[in-house]
Formats: sequence, structure tokens, C-alpha cells
Amino acid sequence: MPELRLLDPDGYVVPEGRITVTPTTEPKARTALKALAIDHADRWAHAGYDPRNYRIITT
Repeated sequence: MPELRLLDPDGYVVPEGRITVTPTTEPKARTALKALAIDHADRWAHAGYDPRNYRIITT
């Protein structure tokens, strides 16, 4: 099964940013990872992180 990974602006996988998906669960997983990117960027705002600079990759 494919896995979605949320990468921070430095290219590291965000903790809790790995989700195994099926074709039916992928849209919901992408939405959850986008929300996680916003939360993670807020926690690291002092380092200049911006949720627009996060990437979701499929492995």
C-alpha cells in the first residue's frame, strides 16, 4: 500500500506525518496532512516555517 509523507521545509518527515492509504482514503489523508502542516508550521514559526513550504510525497 502506498504511504503519504509530510515533509517540512527542510525535507524531514514531520512526526505523525506518515499515513498508509488506499485509493478511497487518500483524499482524507491529504486533508489531514495539510492540517498537520499548518499546526507544525505554527509551532515552528520562530524558525520561519510556513505551511506553504511543506510537501506531501507518495512512497
